[in-house]
Amino acid sequence: MNPRCTAGAAVIACAFFVLEVLVLYEEVVDFRDPITRYSSLSGYLFNIAFLRRAFDPAFTLHDMRLTGPTDVTTRWTMSMRFTPAGALPTRKYWNPTITFTGTSTYVFNPASGKVYRHIDTWDSIRNQEFFSLEGFADFFSQLLSFYSTPGLETPQYTILRRAKDYEVRRYDPYVVAETAMEAAGALNREVLKSGQVSVSPAGPGNRAFNSLAKYIFGDNAARARMAMTTPVFSDTTGTMRFVIGPSALKAMPSLPAPNSDAVSLGRLEGGVFAARVFSGVAREADSAAQAEALKASLVRDGLKTSSPVWTLARYNDPSTPGPFRRNEVLLPLEDFDLWH
Repeated sequence: MNPRCTAGAAVIACAFFVLEVLVLYEEVVDFRDPITRYSSLSGYLFNIAFLRRAFDPAFTLHDMRLTGPTDVTTRWTMSMRFTPAGALPTRKYWNPTITFTGTSTYVFNPASGKVYRHIDTWDSIRNQEFFSLEGFADFFSQLLSFYSTPGLETPQYTILRRAKDYEVRRYDPYVVAETAMEAAGALNREVLKSGQVSVSPAGPGNRAFNSLAKYIFGDNAARARMAMTTPVFSDTTGTMRFVIGPSALKAMPSLPAPNSDAVSLGRLEGGVFAARVFSGVAREADSAAQAEALKASLVRDGLKTSSPVWTLARYNDPSTPGPFRRNEVLLPLEDFDLWH
């Protein structure tokens, strides 16, 4: 069920959603999540209408299963854009998206076949009971996030789970132009216990960045200029990547070849990754600390990585003030279970 409702055909879709609710729910229904509670169908519909006006929510249903004789539980992601912020002059730096993932348990009345209890839980908090101060603090901290995400083409992903300090994402395939960072053969490298060489993704990379920028701006066999995308990826193997864009997947065979032997094109298959977001200038020590914090969180939550290679994603150009920059560290996950 998607509570988004805008003009035209979407109004009809929203009307059908309301009709579904009226048909499926008892007039007296116990609805609870960590920061809202209603005891009637009219209260539940009021909550949906409020979210639609203030936050324009988008709801993604991932899976559902029977969890009892009269219970059905779903797993979902809900992302909400705070609508008023998009109309303000500060929207470049403050236009927050608030995301929750979790479960909804629907309990049916056997006599009527309708839902009389609807209980939501959030993955990002421990205290699920209404009124959860932890839940309110989580909501408010997202509302006050000030990092800037450029409106450029970017790899597409679905948030499968949002914990309190990281996200689990499923990335779609995308195309990249890539090259080796100069740090891979010079400074800023560490030999791990496994014998592998680990390079700081935040290390010196001007030459690599310039080589990739030249390729997308015309230093290629067709002298074609391509649109700038976001983010710039670099990882601990010493590789820097520019996203050519998800739209380039079908056109990959016809993409112009790089003039430089140092630049190559490749298709990344996507997959499931854990991502930790942080602001500021992504310096070497800070990025490494964020990666270690992500690894510790995954151990805490019993999640396994499929590779020790971690990636740094930088979304903003150098003119963006440090406090408003969006950076991420990412680690690939192994055998992620949505219901774990």
